[in-house]
Amino acid sequence: MARIRTVKPEFWSSEQVISCRPLARLLFIGLWNFCDDGGNHPLSPRTIKALVFPGDDMTSDEVSELLGELEGAQLTRRYTAEGKQYLHVMGWKHQKIEKKNFRHPPFPAALHDESSSDRRPLDAGREGNGTGEDQHNSLGAGVEHPPESVDPTAACQMSLEWKPDPRLLAAFAKRMGLAEALFTHKAIGAFVCHYAASGRFETQLAWVSLLVKWIKRDAATSASVHPFPLRKASEPDFDDTSWAEGLMVKA
Repeated sequence: MARIRTVKPEFWSSEQVISCRPLARLLFIGLWNFCDDGGNHPLSPRTIKALVFPGDDMTSDEVSELLGELEGAQLTRRYTAEGKQYLHVMGWKHQKIEKKNFRHPPFPAALHDESSSDRRPLDAGREGNGTGEDQHNSLGAGVEHPPESVDPTAACQMSLEWKPDPRLLAAFAKRMGLAEALFTHKAIGAFVCHYAASGRFETQLAWVSLLVKWIKRDAATSASVHPFPLRKASEPDFDDTSWAEGLMVKA
């Protein structure tokens, strides 16, 4: 059952939110309406598209890409329970709701521990029941960056030494349904060489998103190219001109 959620002003200045495209931010807010009171929802791009963008000309793949962008920014996390995949909104804290409704399996406690001082919670809004009662809810993103990971919001110019962050790449590839085996050194190198000469600046998140789109386009192009079939031995060879030998008239 959908619930009323409101957005606090701090949402718009959050670094994690700013790192995402406007449409991804809209999807993030839309998810709050349909998550249960634990901040959880089935991870189904088709269903989420129907709920959040019912009147928009969008495909499930586009919604899946936006979900990957949110996960890459650590605004959401995916998890598996009872054989199904779910997403969890990071930073979703306990809510003061009279009748809580937990419709989906809870996010694993080991991953939901937000007591670390390294996390930066995003106070994104409050929840009301539509009758004027103030039901507080802290909703948003707690982000921690492991030492080996790059800052997804950091902007950089593409260079020949650039490499995608493995965690961001895995999240985007998962959402786009691409096997990680497609991201070979040669494939990534072609992408890097193409953009290195442009002098373009993007966030790490945007570069990984562009890379995934590049690989997906290449995979689709390769699948659509079919070699000409070899001529069977029993078929006539119209390139054979031996039949014309001896037909030339001598002057």
